[in-house]
Amino acid sequence: MEAIAWIVHPAAGMALALFASVLFSRRGQQWEAVAFASSLLLLLAVLGADWDVHPAAGMLLGYFGSTAFGHWQKRWPALLAALVASGFFMLGGASWMIYPLAIMFMIWLFTAAFSYMGRGSKSVEEGKSPAELPEHAGGFSFGSWFGEKEKVVVPAAQAQGKVPLSKIAAPAPEPYTDWMRDSRLPGEARAQLIALNLRTKEALTHLHGLGQQGSEAEYLARAIREEYVPTAVNAYLKLPPTRADTAIIEDGKTGRDLLREQLDLLLDAVQGIIDTTLMAGGREMLTHKRFLEDRFGKSADARNADDLKV
Repeated sequence: MEAIAWIVHPAAGMALALFASVLFSRRGQQWEAVAFASSLLLLLAVLGADWDVHPAAGMLLGYFGSTAFGHWQKRWPALLAALVASGFFMLGGASWMIYPLAIMFMIWLFTAAFSYMGRGSKSVEEGKSPAELPEHAGGFSFGSWFGEKEKVVVPAAQAQGKVPLSKIAAPAPEPYTDWMRDSRLPGEARAQLIALNLRTKEALTHLHGLGQQGSEAEYLARAIREEYVPTAVNAYLKLPPTRADTAIIEDGKTGRDLLREQLDLLLDAVQGIIDTTLMAGGREMLTHKRFLEDRFGKSADARNADDLKV
């Protein structure tokens, strides 16, 4: 018996360590683990280590404080097991535990009541839509006297980031359309610009149809349309209107003559691109024709032999 009376004290120390590891870990959510650790401490207290109920009671108070005020609904079996163990610990000598437990219970009741009332009022408020404030019906605005800003009514379309259709900018017309109507340009220059507009479009469309996007020919046709022609026309338009057709600039040529020559060069370049693509398409047709002849056609000797047989 003396050996048993001596060994219960270190066993109680180890049981307290086990009790703490159960309460403050995931096993603290399992009522079986809480009940087992509490029963072990009570057994050792009965065998002689009656002092272990006091540190165990303190651990239970910490357990209640960290668990009962959170999501206790999922842990109520473990909390109930801990509460039963608290009753046995108080019977075993830790009667002082009743006072902090009572205070914690009152705090828990208050917090539970307030949380329930808060959920009820929140659900009622969610069902109601806020009432609109009445508009100012005339007279002086006292808000401006006291530094308050007046409410500005914003259209619904503007508040939602929508732009009225009347304010949407129309796409800018092509420069070729403006040049064809510009009276500052000579008549022959406008005719050349019409031809350049049509031929560059034709060249680009044909090149895209052949799958030559990004090719040198496509780059050259686009450069003629979007860079070389505008540069020549804008340079002419910068000349004084009264002197553009009469003043000699170089080699007896006026600005009108130089513009006509440049547009002729660009027309020839575009025509060369179109001819080159035509030849490429023609070579493709010839290649396909030879393939069909080799696949389905007959040679001249074979056709002559057929004629003799007839």
